Amino acid sequence: MSLEIHRSYSTNDTLVGFQQQPDGRGTLTILFSCLLTLSLCVWSATHLDLPRLRESKWQYTFKYLKWSLVGLFAPELIIWVAWRQRISAHVLHRFVQQVASSNGTATHYPEWTTVHGFYAGMGGFVFDLTEPDLTDDGPLIPDLQRLHVTPRGLQLLARCGLLPSISAEDIMDKSKTDGTGKLICCAQVIWVVISAVSRLAVGLPVTPLEINTIAHVVCALTVYVLWWHKPRWVNEPTFLRGKWVRPLCAFMYMSSLVSAKRRHERDLLRNFGVKTELAGVLYSPGDGEYHASLARGAKSTVVLGSGLVDSNSTNEATSFTGKIIPRPERGVLDTANLDPEHVAAEAMRQIRWKNCSEAIHLYPAIRQRMKHPERNGDELRFREALQLYPEMPQNIQSRFAGQCKGQEGGKLAGNPLPGWVFMSEELVVDHPRNWPGDDLIRHMQGHLMGMIMWFTSTLYGAIHLAGWNERFPTNIELWFWRGSALYVVFSGLLWSLLNLLGHTSGPVWVYWYDFLANDVRRKSHYVIYGLAVIGGSLFFVARTYLVAEAFISLRALPASAYASPSWILTVPHIG
Repeated sequence: MSLEIHRSYSTNDTLVGFQQQPDGRGTLTILFSCLLTLSLCVWSATHLDLPRLRESKWQYTFKYLKWSLVGLFAPELIIWVAWRQRISAHVLHRFVQQVASSNGTATHYPEWTTVHGFYAGMGGFVFDLTEPDLTDDGPLIPDLQRLHVTPRGLQLLARCGLLPSISAEDIMDKSKTDGTGKLICCAQVIWVVISAVSRLAVGLPVTPLEINTIAHVVCALTVYVLWWHKPRWVNEPTFLRGKWVRPLCAFMYMSSLVSAKRRHERDLLRNFGVKTELAGVLYSPGDGEYHASLARGAKSTVVLGSGLVDSNSTNEATSFTGKIIPRPERGVLDTANLDPEHVAAEAMRQIRWKNCSEAIHLYPAIRQRMKHPERNGDELRFREALQLYPEMPQNIQSRFAGQCKGQEGGKLAGNPLPGWVFMSEELVVDHPRNWPGDDLIRHMQGHLMGMIMWFTSTLYGAIHLAGWNERFPTNIELWFWRGSALYVVFSGLLWSLLNLLGHTSGPVWVYWYDFLANDVRRKSHYVIYGLAVIGGSLFFVARTYLVAEAFISLRALPASAYASPSWILTVPHIG
């Protein structure tokens, strides 16, 4: 049996050297090049927080895919998230350096960097509620196995001299990415930009898909800069251990919204109307003079669990007499008529209150958070507003404070409450949240942050306006493209203006706070709701159309769109 192999070429074919690629490009060249660039930019630029406990690898990957879709259709949201996290990481970095320098403990810890700040913001430091340190006298917290310490919680630990000891190198070792992938993506991005600029320079058209890709490229590069020091794809956190963990964990839990009974009533943007466990109690000192001196921050020394000496802690030979008690308006719980499940929950709460009192007793940094009880309802409202908006402009604070000063009316008027109160703060969370919240540290007024987000949206729309005179398959598509880009720019400018008014105008700020707080509904609130729904729907349609039309327009492009400067094809790139 013989096998004949028939050659499809002649043995007399002439051998040739280097051969130039044919001039021009095809539809698939444009499509694959832009798709590859979009995928690289959106996927590699996304840096999510740690996964939830027992979240599988596939669930975590799917979460990355969902956020990548957000980056595709609303890249300015990713920029805003990255910017908020960057600011929080930077502020925490500076804060820890200042505290370490003032306490003389800087040499005891590895240098605290922006990497640490990002790691804290993504839920990297954890209280394991199943550890023996947290279960010695019975469980502290129901139905939870982990609590992630927020950047605000790290600020408190730094004040207490209990900063976690971990190097930036150890944190980055947990990361599943390196600079090589980012370098490849940046090289591809640069090629796309050079290609578009060179086409414009020689008078060749740029396709809508390339314009849309460039808009995402600009956003991706911005996100790269903001998240450059953030670890990516970290699966396991750093656990905090030691005898100090139990009392501080109890206090931080009670101070945070995770302790609220009505967590399902949280607002999407703010946690209005949700009261923490700490908001329903008072700290009753056993010795008024002694505890008053503690509240003023009396200096003494104690050796902490970490082995460091905190010059602001107390080690005096005094008995522990302070305790947590419920607010008078909450009443005393009668445990005689409770079922066994509620009796166990009440016993756990008493253990938590005891440990919280111990933390107050041990750490002046906590006692300095004490405040006199509010005198009336207006003062309580002011404190809650200041808690939600710590960066409240000074003129607004003066206006709120003026309403409270000298008033004895209101629902809380009467004899002073017998103890001290604490303002709640998001010190721990039950799971990392990729969307910025009150757990991150802010250093500027919220309306200014809104202006920055809407400015990026305006920039995104302005880039698409560059295709104003480009050829589209039909005139209807051309005008829809123009209208969508204009509407995105208009929306960004409008909301930037509204945020500016909220920052500079006291009445506008108070009105916006009342609108979000939902205390009293006015007719104008419903008008705003209606306009927001209509405007938001149009904005969604416009953004979706810009992405969809970029691909649809490939079905009919001018012939010159397929021409290409010969030299650009020789530049190394992918696709």
